[in-house]
Amino acid sequence: MTLSSLSRAALLFLGLAACGGSGGYGGSTGPNYNPNGNPSNNSNTVSVSNNVFTPASKTVPLNTTVQWTWSNCPTAGNYGEDVCASHSVTFDDGTDSGIKNSGSYSRTFTQVGTYPYHCVTHGAAMSGTITVQ
Repeated sequence: MTLSSLSRAALLFLGLAACGGSGGYGGSTGPNYNPNGNPSNNSNTVSVSNNVFTPASKTVPLNTTVQWTWSNCPTAGNYGEDVCASHSVTFDDGTDSGIKNSGSYSRTFTQVGTYPYHCVTHGAAMSGTITVQ
């Protein structure tokens, strides 16, 4: 008995789909994946971009260093030039990164507690919290 080309293609597709593999999303050795299609953020980094801290809230263990990285230079304008907004990481306790439009800032948290912060340029509209346990 001979299978038609269409039947062979369907069987091949079903066979490949049934093979899970461990290298893709959801596999045991692939990247962590969440439903919105982005790799999950398991690191101790916060992105500073487009008037938002991502993630806005983070919980870390005691003696953890968190790094904020500026990545807010989208191409815009009439001539495709980079538009870089300046932001800061300013904690309520007075510790701050200074105003920057690129680079990074790190802080090590040596006491348990909640550390609210904001951008001095944008105020409460651009804010975040680090919770240290």
